[in-house]
Amino acid sequence: MVEVIQLWSPLIQGGFAVFALLLLGVNVWLVKQLLRVLKDNSQVIAGNTQAIEAVATISGDTRQLMQEIRDELLKRPCLLPGHPREGRTDEGRTPGKL
Repeated sequence: MVEVIQLWSPLIQGGFAVFALLLLGVNVWLVKQLLRVLKDNSQVIAGNTQAIEAVATISGDTRQLMQEIRDELLKRPCLLPGHPREGRTDEGRTPGKL
C-alpha cells in the first residue's frame, strides 16, 4: 500500500500544481473582466451625469422663463384680482358674460 501511494504521489502533486495554475489563470481572467466592466460603468455614469446636468440647465431656464411670463401677466391690469375693468368689453362681450 505504501508503494502505491509513493507511486501516485508525483502525479497527485503535479495535478494539484496544474489545478492551482488553472485557478490562477481563471482569477486573472475574472479580474480583467471586472476591470472592463468597471471601465464601461464609469463611462455610463459620466454620460448620465452629463444628461442630468443638461436637464437641470433646461429646467432652470424653463423656470426662469415661466417666472418672467408670470411677471408679465401680473403687470396687466385686467388680470389683477379686484381691479376694475374700466367698463371695457372684449370682442363684444359684456363683463359678466362669456
